[in-house]
Amino acid sequence: MKGNEGTTPRILAVGTATPAERFTQAEVLQWAGYTDPLRRGFFLKSGIEHRYLFLDRETFAPNETFDQLNARFERGSLELGCRAIQACLEQRGITPRQIDFLVTTTCTGRLCPSLDTRFIRALEMRHDVQRVHVGDTGCASGVVALAQACNYVKAHPTGRALVVAAEICSATYYLDDAPETAVANAIFADGAAAALVTGSGDGVALLDNRTLLRPEYLDLMGFTYPGGRPRILLSKEIRHIAAGMLKELSETMLTENGLKRRDIRFWVLHSAGRRVIEKAQDLLDLTERDLRFSRRVLRCFGNMSSATVLFVLDAVLRSKEPRPGDWGILAALGPGFAAEGFLLRW
Repeated sequence: MKGNEGTTPRILAVGTATPAERFTQAEVLQWAGYTDPLRRGFFLKSGIEHRYLFLDRETFAPNETFDQLNARFERGSLELGCRAIQACLEQRGITPRQIDFLVTTTCTGRLCPSLDTRFIRALEMRHDVQRVHVGDTGCASGVVALAQACNYVKAHPTGRALVVAAEICSATYYLDDAPETAVANAIFADGAAAALVTGSGDGVALLDNRTLLRPEYLDLMGFTYPGGRPRILLSKEIRHIAAGMLKELSETMLTENGLKRRDIRFWVLHSAGRRVIEKAQDLLDLTERDLRFSRRVLRCFGNMSSATVLFVLDAVLRSKEPRPGDWGILAALGPGFAAEGFLLRW
């Protein structure tokens, strides 16, 4: 999808929302009950200072049933998603009823009817709003959802599309002896983000959109469901594979658009985890400054799955640093194994 053909989709605004309760790594570690140095290290050396979780600090105990987990996911995703939508649209003075296309995504709970219909009812959106739900694509699905919004705007140049990623990762915790389970419990958090996409305006342009899939690594990341309860599958091999795929995806977009790595001023990379960021920095020859926004989101929020890359973009936009003509690359990783990205231009 080349952005120089016809309408060029643009992100006009991004809104984010987190739960009210903020937890330190030490607090979550106490709940998890890990006492050995290896698993404790996953928490305390994660590059994360605190995370926001849709939990009641006074009453939570890590013994919820599957039904309780999914009920908490339903409450949290709707609450945070609605807040993110309102924060996004208020920036442009637009009401939910002015949205023509709604695309939602999540991977941390299951709802039928899907999440989009919940937002339509809660925010009294038009009953003829077109919509689609992107499910089960993990942390990369925020970018997949953006691609759906772009496709809509290209087909309907005067339309307004809204992307909403809402994740309650705390509804997928699982306690066992596997080190990879401890890693998941140490990094994932709750949050929602929304992005307004149109075919005109002064927002950041979404140009070349690329997908890179490596099905041979399909079994390294995703969810399993022992006894019906969600358990994150997170192989330690991912840190090496993920960074290499980010490099390949980025270089493809650069080459096909006649750009060099030095032309990219803003790297909007998914805050997957400390080691993935470090490996990407090494392979892409990036500076600490290049990765400051990704590291800041990881440090202050943790990994919120599909919403995370939009939090990073929001941090870039709020910095007021981008200038007209600046280039950026936005990219996220997910199961499949997949890398998804956009070339950006302000």
